[in-house]
Amino acid sequence: MKYIQVVFLLIFSWPLLAETRIDYYVNLGGIKIADANFIIKSDKKNWSLQTEVEAAGIVDVLVKFISTTESKGIISNNKLVPELYKFSYLTGRGSSRKGSIIYKDNIPIRLSAEPNYDDSEIPSLEFLEEYGSNGNDPYSALLVHGSYSDPCKFIAQGFDGLRSFKTIFVRSAKEEKIKIGEQEVITSKCIGYFDPIVGYKESEFLDEISKPGSVRYWFKYFDALDLWAPVKVIIDTPLGGFVLKGTALKN
Repeated sequence: MKYIQVVFLLIFSWPLLAETRIDYYVNLGGIKIADANFIIKSDKKNWSLQTEVEAAGIVDVLVKFISTTESKGIISNNKLVPELYKFSYLTGRGSSRKGSIIYKDNIPIRLSAEPNYDDSEIPSLEFLEEYGSNGNDPYSALLVHGSYSDPCKFIAQGFDGLRSFKTIFVRSAKEEKIKIGEQEVITSKCIGYFDPIVGYKESEFLDEISKPGSVRYWFKYFDALDLWAPVKVIIDTPLGGFVLKGTALKN
């Protein structure tokens, strides 16, 4: 009986997080290149995000790959504060890597990877603190706390351990209805640009996505999560539009 009571307490004292899954397709220049999904969980104190991106269409024939991430943390002062970010990828050619970033007080304190990065790439603790503090991983940086009535007012700062960027929106949100599968949803459309901070090489691609207006996000507010999440993204590139578009929403 004692053990039954312990199990009961463990189950019902564990925080019950609201959960939403978003399925996407990914196109580049009108050609499908991948399928993706986000599984988002949150309550008033905690949040987590799992993502998976897998090659699809002609890309799956030419260059197979699958990428997964998992991040989690707490919600403090209406902000998603990270505690752990885990990532992995695997290609059809046998290339792979998995790793993690551990945070303390919203500052990344350790980046580990297997296989490890080249000696010239391994960041110092000073680098991690300078470019990773008060930011999120590249995926959870896409989420906006529900305290923002206008998600376009939020400046996303993403950091993967080696590269840091911001997504800056240049105008207030515009309400727009879009179709997700058979469902019509109300979204807030944001227009902005990608601001590379460190770790990116100069290129035509980078120049294009850094132009004001080159990045468009359609955010949907998920009441149960108290979070905004993108259900559609279009980014102008030299190869044509990069499109991340929701196909299904599942609670």
